[in-house]
Amino acid sequence: MSGALAECRNTFPDQITQAVARAACVIKATEPVRPLLPFPELLDRENALRKALAEQVQARTMSLLERNVQIQKLHAQLLDEERSRLEAAPADVSKPPLAATQWRQSNPEGCGRLGGDAATCF
Repeated sequence: MSGALAECRNTFPDQITQAVARAACVIKATEPVRPLLPFPELLDRENALRKALAEQVQARTMSLLERNVQIQKLHAQLLDEERSRLEAAPADVSKPPLAATQWRQSNPEGCGRLGGDAATCF
């Protein structure tokens, strides 16, 4: 997943004028993670917001920073929801796939500030 996301950053470097294309690229890059997640609809919700916010950023009705804050907040909420659901479900002792771990570790709080780590902010 990391390589595919890096390709999105390199192919669409302008996060404002290329926001919609970049978001589409990120959504495509995260598709392989979907079947690896215990609740793939959480990723679907994140990607739906990603697409909607990209349209606003490209139309310049929302700042890139505000978009990053909103993605970071939703991502944190989704992780909390996943954690709650997993606690209610029978324990699975297998180690999660790397791509699922990468998604869970993406968009940390620092992404909602200027100068966020671009490798984990998408």
